[in-house]
Amino acid sequence: MKIRAVLLFALFFAKPAFSQTPYADTLKKRILSSSTSDTERVLFYSSVAFMTAFKRPDSAMEYVKKGMRLARKIGYTKGEMYCIYSFGATMWLAGDYSRANELLQKSLKYAKSDKDTVWQIAIIKVLSANSREQGTYNDALKYSYEAITLAKQSRQPKHELMLCYLEAGAAYEELNKPDSAIYYLQQVNLPDEAGYTGFKFLMIGKAYAKAGKDSLALKYFNLSTELLPHSNNYKDFASTYSNIAALYVKKGKPDSAILYAEKGFDIAQTASFKKGIFENGTLLSSLYEKKDAAKALAYFKTAMAAKDSMFNMQIALQSLNSQFNEQMQAQKEQSDKITYQNKIRTYVLLAALIFFLLLLIILYRNNIHRQRAKIKIEKAYEQLKSTQAQLIQSEKMASLGELTAGIAHEIQNPLNFVNNFSEVNKEMIEELQTELKEGNVDEAINISNDIKENAEKINHHGKRADAIVKNMLQHSRQTKGIKEPTDINALCDEYLRLSYHGLRAKDKTFNTEMKTDFDESIGKINIISQDIGRVLLNLFNNAFYAVNEQKTRNLVSYEPKVSVTTKKSGNRVTITVSDNGNGIPQNIVDKIFQPFFTTKPTGEGTGLGLSLSYDIIKAHGGEINVESKEGEETKFIVRLPVV
Repeated sequence: MKIRAVLLFALFFAKPAFSQTPYADTLKKRILSSSTSDTERVLFYSSVAFMTAFKRPDSAMEYVKKGMRLARKIGYTKGEMYCIYSFGATMWLAGDYSRANELLQKSLKYAKSDKDTVWQIAIIKVLSANSREQGTYNDALKYSYEAITLAKQSRQPKHELMLCYLEAGAAYEELNKPDSAIYYLQQVNLPDEAGYTGFKFLMIGKAYAKAGKDSLALKYFNLSTELLPHSNNYKDFASTYSNIAALYVKKGKPDSAILYAEKGFDIAQTASFKKGIFENGTLLSSLYEKKDAAKALAYFKTAMAAKDSMFNMQIALQSLNSQFNEQMQAQKEQSDKITYQNKIRTYVLLAALIFFLLLLIILYRNNIHRQRAKIKIEKAYEQLKSTQAQLIQSEKMASLGELTAGIAHEIQNPLNFVNNFSEVNKEMIEELQTELKEGNVDEAINISNDIKENAEKINHHGKRADAIVKNMLQHSRQTKGIKEPTDINALCDEYLRLSYHGLRAKDKTFNTEMKTDFDESIGKINIISQDIGRVLLNLFNNAFYAVNEQKTRNLVSYEPKVSVTTKKSGNRVTITVSDNGNGIPQNIVDKIFQPFFTTKPTGEGTGLGLSLSYDIIKAHGGEINVESKEGEETKFIVRLPVV
């Protein structure tokens, strides 16, 4: 019964993220390898099919078939209906909307007869999504309101009601009512649900795009692409990229549009989502039309094949959409008529008052203009300060993300030692017990000494891992501006390795020679280690980026190299970070410390890294300079006071 309860929970509240958790694999192994009942196996196949469908609908079908065969074999009607529900959800995700509607309606009828409210809400939400995908948006809105009403009447948890609001917001977005869509979508607050939150951001982005707010739309699309990969929700992931591509088409940036459309097309093909293939393929066909006729034709053929398979109710849908558009047009005309009448009344009233207001307008005109100008300037200034603070924080968090990748590699090494020595000690303790039972005291003492040495090693490597975690926390927390004695050589060495492993985490093919030459006479100097760490991380990241760019040019006998040196001279310490990358053109060397100036391509840098580094070094009473020979090398020289 306990396993059954877990499976029912997975069935009704399954999320795309569930399919990638260790729990899902553990559950699968536990049920398939243990002597569970056939009814529990049916529930397992149904729940796993639902979760798998978000990534691979074709794989989900295999679980559905197994569950339905077993349910029919043992006469388990409710289990068969669970599988039919998962079957309908799979057909929705695969783009077979008419078949999905048929299956979902069948399972809903059974859920109502069984008086299972939770299951009814789950089915109605999928019916809403299915109607929205096939273009019957009024039906989608009707289903979402039905789910909301049922959730409120049955006093479902707030989490469940929010999922109903999510569907309502998505339906309003498709109905070209961005304000209503954003209202419902912003009611949804599911911080731990990557799949649902990613879909929420996608819908908000589409609503803002329809409202003409392209910058906000792109912001939310990017947030969606950060979350959806963690949930295995390839369907919405592909849709997000097609929407980003459409924005770039609107901006007149076809190359960027092609980049994102191809990403969406590849994801849709991987997961066999026909709508994603059609949307991205059609867009790519039009974009390649003048650039590469062969590619344009190939994408067009693939898109049309997906369309033929997807829209098997095209004529009926066109009729429904036409009727709905006529209704919307009639409502718009009525609304415009009322608005016009209100304007006439307003103009009549204003005409009666204009004589009296004219004198006041003349007298206070100049004063009002001055006040308005002052308000605008103050507002613009506040917005500028707020934006600057947000960008600075964003740059800090970006550096934290790069640092984390390196830390993951660094911390794995001591953890491997801890795990290995723990396993060895376990085996040696068993040997010790055996020797003691046999009365071999001397051998037992020798084994205990080995166990003691291993325990010391476990303690040593545990402290290594602890130190790495503490360094990460120091980097991420807000600095209090307190200088502390710090080993600058150790700090340079640590952040050099973390930066290198961070880049390696992104690009496994990257490799470079690293050289260090540290002046051991420096000792410790008073600095804010978190801030100087950010400076070093930024300089190392830039150096590795430069040599990697130079390597991509396929120069003969080119060997990438990054070196770091420290040297004490009088009351100053000099840190030099050099690379043999592509260098910096002389005409922009003087600009690289300016805020928002970057030599990286659009989207790869904010232009704040060196600006923040400059401010941090100045705050420490030091200076930072750059020397560069274009096409040969770049040196960043940091000088800090010893005291």
